[in-house]
Amino acid sequence: MASITATPPTALRVLSLVGTAHFMSHLYYQALPPLFVLMVADLKVSYTALGLIMTVYHVATASVATPVGFLVDRIGARRILVGGLLIQAVAMIAAGAFNSYWALMGLFAVSGLAFAVYHPANYAIISGSVRESWLGRAFSIHAFTGNLGNALTPILVLAIAAIWSWQMVFFIIGGIGVVIALLVIQQGDNLRDETERRRSAEKQARGNGEAPSPAAAGAGTTLAKDLALLMSGPVLFCFLFYVISNIGIGGLRTYGVAGIVELHGTPLTLAGSALTGYMLGASLGLLAGGFLADRFGTHVITAILGLGASAVLVALIGTVSLPALVIVAMLAFSGFTRGMVQATRDLIVLSITPKGSTGKVFAFVYNGSMIGGALIPFIYGWFMDNGHPAAVFWIAGGSMIAALLTFIGVKGAAGRSPAIRET
Repeated sequence: MASITATPPTALRVLSLVGTAHFMSHLYYQALPPLFVLMVADLKVSYTALGLIMTVYHVATASVATPVGFLVDRIGARRILVGGLLIQAVAMIAAGAFNSYWALMGLFAVSGLAFAVYHPANYAIISGSVRESWLGRAFSIHAFTGNLGNALTPILVLAIAAIWSWQMVFFIIGGIGVVIALLVIQQGDNLRDETERRRSAEKQARGNGEAPSPAAAGAGTTLAKDLALLMSGPVLFCFLFYVISNIGIGGLRTYGVAGIVELHGTPLTLAGSALTGYMLGASLGLLAGGFLADRFGTHVITAILGLGASAVLVALIGTVSLPALVIVAMLAFSGFTRGMVQATRDLIVLSITPKGSTGKVFAFVYNGSMIGGALIPFIYGWFMDNGHPAAVFWIAGGSMIAALLTFIGVKGAAGRSPAIRET
């Protein structure tokens, strides 16, 4: 990878901007479900109907994520990021203005389209603005801001709704989003990606009366080559990693509480605490994993220790009768070990990505998460409906082992391929 010379203070400034944008994206994403109880009565619709809004959101994101990644690589990430922030903010404000189910459906579809910008734009900015020795920590901090958004959203939106109304929730978070977008515009000179660096190199070469180098000019890239890259072994293994790992993580988030209650007879509040422990553990693991990734690189041993330990702990919960507090502790530690792997995962994706393709590759592989999330109700729901709550933990643990195998597959496929990222 090319060495980026940004100083740590500059890196922190960049991360504060893209991290805040990432936090907002998760705030928008998680804002609707906690309000279902209020909206069912107010809009006179079913929970299934409200859940369909989130399905439309996922489909909208998945349908445009990869094209958005191509656009990031073509015109630069900063404008795409600002556009996504503004579109989502306006969609949220409009959602607060309409007391209509179908209006919400349409506005959340628009919001889902805008959600597609964050991962390709943010990763392109981070990889283009932060020096190589900080990238593991940068990726882990970026992921942490998203987790923080997940954790704080239910508390925030329910507090606003209790004071005013569910409509006011969308007015307020949309207004905050407009302010954040304006801040990113004002501080935008700090956000550089590979596209902007290539253009700077071209401009400098022309100013010196020189022809831009092929690398600076971005020569040699065609649609056929870009599609071949996305279909290459290393990238497809990364895509599978996202699909499979999100089946495990998302399955625990969605069905873990119900599974613990039905399998172990754990009180609902303690079962909820176990899930909170898992999420908090994952957040701490993310931060620790960033230091590990910068220190040791993308070694398979990190994935073996992190995913292997997490899989064993989760599977044990589905196999052995355990006290509630032991379940809480085991899930918290499982979340920690799983979170440790995330920065290493992001670094390995970056390591197989050619210069100028960061947006499209990260957009493509992240779409695996959307597909994995869409499969969760069909996989876990069937077992829960047929009286097999233990399967929740066996499937989640098995998916972590399967994700580990795809991680090993990435390393193997990358080793058999020529180096594709400039050093």
